[in-house]
Amino acid sequence: MIRYPIPMVPGPVSVPEPVLAAAAVDYPSGDLEAEFLELYRHARQGLQALMETRNDVVIHTGEGMLVLWGAMKSVLRPGDRVLSLVTGVFGQGFADMARGLGCNVEVFELSHDATLGDIEPLVEIARWFQPRMITAVHCETPSGTLNPIERLGEVKRQCGDGLLLVDAVASIAGARVAVDDWEVDLCLGGTQKCLSAPPSMSFLSVSDAAWDAVGYVKYAGYDALLPFRHVLDDGWFPYTPNWQGLACLDTAVNLVLQEGLDRCIQRHDDVAAHCRRELARLGYRLFPRPDARPSPTVTTVYLPQQREWREFDTDLRRAGLAVGGGLGPLAGRVFRLGHMGSQAQRGIVDRALAVLAKV
Repeated sequence: MIRYPIPMVPGPVSVPEPVLAAAAVDYPSGDLEAEFLELYRHARQGLQALMETRNDVVIHTGEGMLVLWGAMKSVLRPGDRVLSLVTGVFGQGFADMARGLGCNVEVFELSHDATLGDIEPLVEIARWFQPRMITAVHCETPSGTLNPIERLGEVKRQCGDGLLLVDAVASIAGARVAVDDWEVDLCLGGTQKCLSAPPSMSFLSVSDAAWDAVGYVKYAGYDALLPFRHVLDDGWFPYTPNWQGLACLDTAVNLVLQEGLDRCIQRHDDVAAHCRRELARLGYRLFPRPDARPSPTVTTVYLPQQREWREFDTDLRRAGLAVGGGLGPLAGRVFRLGHMGSQAQRGIVDRALAVLAKV
């Protein structure tokens, strides 16, 4: 196994020692011991703090895609109308997933280097389309952009009983995520980005309105939300609890709260601004448009002229730097620096910039 001394991939990120240590314990059976339920309760409370919500939080065993699918299958039925804000690869993914579930999908699409600006066109669509659900991605990691989710509450209010679902996998603990203030019904997160834990767990907040929809649809499956509604009351989990995974998640959340959520978010902002500023000074061209909101957790950069991705990536790795390539329509056009979680450190970014100055 090759370990690169300058880890800058946009997830899964480098895991700090306290989180690794939490996985190295020989835990008993979570089905039988009350301590597991207490750990679940504690981790849930920590995640509520990170997402600024009083809503229930459900924690699944499995990486982030599990809660993306589980949330949609638990509240949607064939024929339901879904309005998808698409500003990148993952926003388009939501639209594709909804179509796969037999939903009637309307897409509001912007270029992948843009973020939501004027919301009036989206408001107008919501008025006549009356979607059962609005989907949006907070941080589009392939594009290095951050959508203003705080503006979607007005769009949601045009939909009657419509639900707002947000992918915040790459922003929770790296940018402000205010579930209650932003009127988000289903906010989805994962462990392998800003929380700097292994990609073994995923989680989401569930509003009262979303729980009502879950109870109506009654979807049954490994990723279903319904069996988790009363786990804190009856102590029964729908499948074998992952004590190691939950311990890693809880430790990672505690590290953020010990640093202070505001300070953690400010650290990400400062490192991202420094990274973008120095890349421009070196002559690199940033992918997001100047009027787009850049992400504090990942920076997407055009490949230098006359450079092919595989050759460029090989040269970086030979110099000890691991970055991410482009996804979807951006494949072969851009590369990505993940300054999130444990990697949101100016020292790591400066070492990466030194390599990029030479390659």
